[in-house]
Amino acid sequence: MLSDAFLARLDTLFLAVRGRAAGGAGGTRRSRQTGSSAEFSDYREYIPGDDIRRIDWNALARFDKLFLKLFMEEQESAVTVLLDGSASMAEKWDAAKQAAEALGYLALTGGDRLRVFVLQEAGNRESPHMAGRPAYARLEQFLSACAPAGGGTLTDRILRVEGLRKGLCFLISDCYEEGGIGQALDYLRYRGQECAVVQTLSSLELSPSMDGALKLTDAETGASVNLLADRGAMENYRNALAVFLREIRETCFRREVPCCLLDAGKNFEEEWIPLLSRSGMI
Repeated sequence: MLSDAFLARLDTLFLAVRGRAAGGAGGTRRSRQTGSSAEFSDYREYIPGDDIRRIDWNALARFDKLFLKLFMEEQESAVTVLLDGSASMAEKWDAAKQAAEALGYLALTGGDRLRVFVLQEAGNRESPHMAGRPAYARLEQFLSACAPAGGGTLTDRILRVEGLRKGLCFLISDCYEEGGIGQALDYLRYRGQECAVVQTLSSLELSPSMDGALKLTDAETGASVNLLADRGAMENYRNALAVFLREIRETCFRREVPCCLLDAGKNFEEEWIPLLSRSGMI
């Protein structure tokens, strides 16, 4: 989905992290633990894409399984991408998938362990754990097999996410949630996640161009409403949109969570890097 030229630009960037890595296997982030990078810490099972130089061949001979040696100072961070897969994301799905892919690529090339969850009412879809640049093809394949469907609350779908490891967590969503996304962010922070939000909306949502009598249908519930899209209705919509966007920004600001607004109607590869830079995510 992403061009080779764009990926080459991403190769020069790293995901920002305020804290330090909690544990892993010789990544590029500095751990909270002390000791030299050559000081042994622990083992974990090998994941395709890991640095084979860290494999403990003695453990392979003994247990017939591949294990990696973990060291104390330089350790990888866990990066989790939560992609809203509800039906309301249909009009901005391509942009949301590109955002997930770009963030995943930055994690993989930055020496981090990556996992992606597509949050859906019928059951969240989970990617395997991925590490190393070669795993990018697996990331592409996983995202290509997913499509938006169903409804349910965003918070409930996040509460069903299992296996979260302390680290960076990126939520990609339109953030349509009764009562706001504060509860979801609080839960993720409780689970040791350093969060960031990529709010993704379509150009029609951000700048609607409608006129006359319309019938609007909710993508998730199927409920419909008749509307006369005159000047007053459009002004009311713009005011409601401004309040909604401000509430998302303020919710994130109070929790020190970086947040950016992605317009799905614009050229993703032109907009993405400046957007992340202004938000402090890179």
